[in-house]
Amino acid sequence: MTKVVAPLTFPHAIRRVAAVLDYPEIARIVRRSSSLARKWSDPATRKSPSLDQALAIEAAYRAAGGEGSPILEAFAFQLDALVVEQSACQRALADELAVFAKECGEALAVGIAITQPGAVSPSSVHHALVEAEQARRAAGTFIGRLKSFLPRGAGPLGESAGGGTA
Repeated sequence: MTKVVAPLTFPHAIRRVAAVLDYPEIARIVRRSSSLARKWSDPATRKSPSLDQALAIEAAYRAAGGEGSPILEAFAFQLDALVVEQSACQRALADELAVFAKECGEALAVGIAITQPGAVSPSSVHHALVEAEQARRAAGTFIGRLKSFLPRGAGPLGESAGGGTA
């Protein structure tokens, strides 16, 4: 049964190359075994050629009449996806930081207001409590987003994180 391989991945790129060169030829080019060359095309193995090997494979592929640069295209696509994801996380962090700052400012303003002579009333205290609770919720959201920038497994409780550096 043929395994389905996502396009613009390294395994897909190796399959494109192998359609022109075949696995024994790829193996000869990089001085490795055919079985290793085949493993590079299997996403389950999570193996891929080194940069030097990829360069040699791409050059041979082009020399044999192959179209494009499959490994380079896969690398560029994956890099772009990572940069876009990272940028989106940073924008979300900035948005959540702005909300957190706004909520803290509002809670502080109401809290300071009730310290003034004659300003304390059940209504003003309830208003301060509402604002403080909104700031607390915004802090939780902000903290969660910050944790997403830690490497996976680096959270204080061993939780998985993603976002900034994976």
